[in-house]
Amino acid sequence: MQMSFSRAALLAMALSAPLAHAQAEDPLDLKIRNGWAVAAQQDTPIAARSNKASYPILTGTDAAQAWQYAGSGNWISGFFPSSLWMLQAQNATQGWDTRAAAWTTGMGNQSTNTGTHDVGFMVFTPYGNGYRMTGNASYLQTILTTANSLSSRYDPDVGAVRSWGSISDTTNFQVIIDNMMNIELMFWASTHGGSSTLYDRARSHAIKTMQNHVRPDGSSYHLVVYSPTTGAVKSRSTVQGYSDSSTWARGQAWGIYGFTTTYRFTGEQQFLDTARRMADWFIGHLPADKVPFWDFNDPAIPNAPRDSSAAAIAASGLMELSLLETDATRATTYRNAARTLLGAVLSPPYLATLGSPSNTQALLLQSSYHKNEGLYNQGTGWGDYYLLEAMLRARRLPPGSAPLATVGVTASSAQAGNPATGATDNNAATRWSAQGDGQWLRIDLGAGALVHKVGVSFYLGDQRSARFDIETSPDGLAWTPRWQGRSSGQTAGMEYYDIPDASTRYVRIVGHGSTASDWNSVTEIAAY
Repeated sequence: MQMSFSRAALLAMALSAPLAHAQAEDPLDLKIRNGWAVAAQQDTPIAARSNKASYPILTGTDAAQAWQYAGSGNWISGFFPSSLWMLQAQNATQGWDTRAAAWTTGMGNQSTNTGTHDVGFMVFTPYGNGYRMTGNASYLQTILTTANSLSSRYDPDVGAVRSWGSISDTTNFQVIIDNMMNIELMFWASTHGGSSTLYDRARSHAIKTMQNHVRPDGSSYHLVVYSPTTGAVKSRSTVQGYSDSSTWARGQAWGIYGFTTTYRFTGEQQFLDTARRMADWFIGHLPADKVPFWDFNDPAIPNAPRDSSAAAIAASGLMELSLLETDATRATTYRNAARTLLGAVLSPPYLATLGSPSNTQALLLQSSYHKNEGLYNQGTGWGDYYLLEAMLRARRLPPGSAPLATVGVTASSAQAGNPATGATDNNAATRWSAQGDGQWLRIDLGAGALVHKVGVSFYLGDQRSARFDIETSPDGLAWTPRWQGRSSGQTAGMEYYDIPDASTRYVRIVGHGSTASDWNSVTEIAAY
């Protein structure tokens, strides 16, 4: 199903809070809401293209900023279908799943590609998100095949996965920091039916990158070349940055994100420490508006190009780092930095304009692909995707206020032993469960209150994605839809769903099952 949006409808999506309460909303929530509206506007016409085997990768660097396209073998191609899966997670009623699935299919032929490390970006990003949103078993098999293809580029003498070059190259073994993103594929596959060897190789790669790419001060090199026979380091350089001694902004962002992900899978302090050092360096060297220049050491600063995509990647990585961080002070620092970065790129001049005509076909402006080759000040497939991912991950950031008091909870029905009260007792071990599409759970605030967010945690929420609606009512009779989408499928903890400010007494969620079954199971619900 193809959807189109008038300018009035898009503006309503972005700014649908009652005017009397607009000033009470978190400014970042308003920016994120606008960002989703702009994303729908930008991606709807592209998703409707008949040729779904040619993917938008980069916009031109001219004023038109129109997408350029490439086949499935390009390292950027998987990001557009991944963006469509993000839109499905945010709004499950507008056919984004159908469009995302249609665009994902064409990337499957890269699952046996052993000629590049980028199969993580190319296949795991769309298929991994698709698997979380659908539970499609064929997606899982494609991911496992891809993980083995990537693993074939591992060399035990070096202890790393080769990035650039052929596996038959006996002269140089090249590893770029970007590959810290692709090894997530191997970690994930090892926990979803793949061999434990995948885990071991991904961990070894992370150790080598930590040892040889990350400088003592927390900045980073782009490329390290090893001897394929001895594993010794031959050289360190920064190919896409200003100089070998400089810090390329996107590479630093890849490192923050990649080492945070590695810590999530391993729980090892050395990886947390590395993510911290890289994050601290990045945050400490940002310009006043928080969007980094393409390279932190370009002498042309402040007249050098920016890289908004590095800000989006770092924002997403810092959000996860803040949630995994064991030190409360650091967690606050990283959370605030993530919010600031995200707010910056959701503002002019970095975000496409809402309404027609737009100033770009992309979502995010002023990305830098390869400044040394004249590729900067443009839209990029990965910039759009990581911006949407950061917007989605913002659901997991606590709202900064206590939940509103709940005086009662009821449900349309409940499984024996799992009553409605199991979702409001502040006990994650209890839950409300009911089988069937349309089952609902309702909380009563006792009196009218201004609600900004609704927090929901799902039983086994880190293993499956739930589809549900959020509705509000002043009297328990007339209900207004406020949100319709999916949980992330990545956490059993609470996620906080932003809704336009609503003066209401009752809040309910209407369940439509999960990727596992038609059961609806909530461990906690609260209004904020």
